[in-house]
Amino acid sequence: MIRIASAIGILTLLSACNLPFGAGQAPEGVATPVEAEPVATAEAIGPAPQLLPTEVTEPTQEPLGAAIVHFEPGTQFIVTTIQMTNQNLGWGIGGLEGASDHVLRTGDGGSAWRDVTPPEPVPTEGEPDKAAAGYFLDSQVGWVTYYPASLEPTPGQLRVWSTQDGGESWTASQPVELEFLGSTDFPPLVGFEDTESGWLLARSGPAGMHRYPVYLLRTADGGRTWEIAIDPFVGGLQSCEKSGIVFADRLTGWVTVAECPVTAPELSVTHDGGRTWESAPLPPPEKRPTLFETELCEGHSPQLLSPTEGALAVSCSTGLLLNYFYRTEDGGQTWQSTLYPGGTLWLSGPRTAFALGQKIYKTDDGGQTWEFIKTVQWDGQFSFVNDQVGWAVARSGDAIALVTTTDGAVNWHLLKPTIAP
Repeated sequence: MIRIASAIGILTLLSACNLPFGAGQAPEGVATPVEAEPVATAEAIGPAPQLLPTEVTEPTQEPLGAAIVHFEPGTQFIVTTIQMTNQNLGWGIGGLEGASDHVLRTGDGGSAWRDVTPPEPVPTEGEPDKAAAGYFLDSQVGWVTYYPASLEPTPGQLRVWSTQDGGESWTASQPVELEFLGSTDFPPLVGFEDTESGWLLARSGPAGMHRYPVYLLRTADGGRTWEIAIDPFVGGLQSCEKSGIVFADRLTGWVTVAECPVTAPELSVTHDGGRTWESAPLPPPEKRPTLFETELCEGHSPQLLSPTEGALAVSCSTGLLLNYFYRTEDGGQTWQSTLYPGGTLWLSGPRTAFALGQKIYKTDDGGQTWEFIKTVQWDGQFSFVNDQVGWAVARSGDAIALVTTTDGAVNWHLLKPTIAP
């Protein structure tokens, strides 16, 4: 199962004045900073494992230019995107104000980090900083792509960096010429089903008149080469803004869309790895058969546990402000829908899910009932490794911080990410 969540950070230096909660204050649901464990050494984060064969890990290109310089030990920084792989090990993307994104790896649950940024060239004079998006299959294997941190459409080459050894070494993919590389309001989305098969979704240019054309790229060799599965100038996923994408395996995937002029929420489904897509409008809730005729409702947070079993959320943003949880066990042939508290959906098993927003809820019965967990005073990009242990990049206005929970989101504790010595 693949879950993607991407966020473009507000790159501000970590200090009490720019946290979502000021010095000596904590909003409801967040504990004041606990004394951190001693900063872990690089050894504590873990030695590099035995490398895979050189044909996989050895870079095939000459140096691409002056690279982003790694942080010095002791540097405190902001994590803007987090993806943990277990209770201790995980990855982050972030950095400092007015600089390009770094890629980082932690071995102690988010306090001490190692800077493992790939040798991405720094922007040339006059170019915007570079933002990063990535996906990490486990604590050793991951992929990262860079794009201009700008709202303006920017043509250029897309290059994906891959690592098999926790960021100790990186290989750059063959470059792909695209009309548009993404923007801060629609960053590229990256995902992999296994070590060889993956995808990348990037918008191809400015939107307009309910048209949001995208490129969908696929790789079958671990990210060394990419082919265009969907070309927006030929056909494919062109209509409506994409609110989420997920693949269960190399063939079956879902895309949810938003800001569509159609009345019923729409799900796009592929069974051939993304080369062709079919539209699958969702049925209205049984108790409100005319809901989609009178309200504007949109799908988001698609989740797949297998090619046939999955779920998504539907939010109606006009008069009624209703949210629904949709589940299927037969690949979308039939759906069960129940009321949903709202927010981002995260499915941790066939019956267990979280509704993640400023109000956090949990279900253990497939969405029939939702237990209220906590109210927090921030919006978050969440990363859970089980139904008890998770992290969030917490944002309140321009302030940002990294927080963690070990009791199922009941209590959250502040972390201060620091580069290990």
